[in-house]
Amino acid sequence: MALSEAAALADDFVLRLMISAYWLPQQPPTGERAAPAAFFERKRLLRDFAARMQPVKAMRDGKRVDYTRYIVLSALADDVRAGQCSALADGKCIIHARRPLSCRSVPLHYSRTDAAASADLADFVVSPGYRCDTSDAAPLVIDAGRIVAPDLLAARAEARARAIQDRPWAAAILKRMAAGEAEDLPSLAEVDASAGAGSVTTSMAVAWRIAVDIGLMAPVEFAALIDRQIRLITATLQASTAAPDVRASLVALQAAYQGYRQAGALPPPSVLGIMNRRH
Repeated sequence: MALSEAAALADDFVLRLMISAYWLPQQPPTGERAAPAAFFERKRLLRDFAARMQPVKAMRDGKRVDYTRYIVLSALADDVRAGQCSALADGKCIIHARRPLSCRSVPLHYSRTDAAASADLADFVVSPGYRCDTSDAAPLVIDAGRIVAPDLLAARAEARARAIQDRPWAAAILKRMAAGEAEDLPSLAEVDASAGAGSVTTSMAVAWRIAVDIGLMAPVEFAALIDRQIRLITATLQASTAAPDVRASLVALQAAYQGYRQAGALPPPSVLGIMNRRH
């Protein structure tokens, strides 16, 4: 989800800061030159969502090729229920009215191109567990290869707008990463090493702490978010039947959040009580 969506969902999801690197050649690879529309659409999407773009060179087939490196920051909800969303109860979403944009854009996630939409939709409607109306009476989702469903278009447009809104915050996080000023943040080299294979994650606390530093969040709100995440992680560990590696990851994340409280950098509980009641 977008960075700015996470705070409102801190009672519902165990959250992490996710940092991803994407390397795309500046021109379509040979196999894509006959139909470059999807390639350039992907570049436009990455440009919209990236916190930083940088020209780089890399070797490909024995030649130096011009690439653009895109760094994308977002918030990630931990998978603590073995593939089932934490906001599901009896098969229904209990936060449907305030669900994040990643859910509002199902089944065509806003980070995916229109060129991939038909294949994405075809895969989705045959996935076990979903009840999709694919009859002629169903609302039109894709027409002539373009997404036309109004709710999906609105969610995708809002996601782009949020990415632009969050860019100064993301830039401040990247600045700390480049300077090595925050021990909870990975280095850019570590993020680059994950490109193509996954993303690097860390505690959302470090992102929220930086939001306080640059004036996007009040200290008392930061403190309330830390306590909300500690309570949720504790409850999840008590109730979860997650695999041992997932539990170990949650315990480490819990310790990271508790470290902020034990450091004495948060407002006193009396102030937090007021803040928690407001949330």
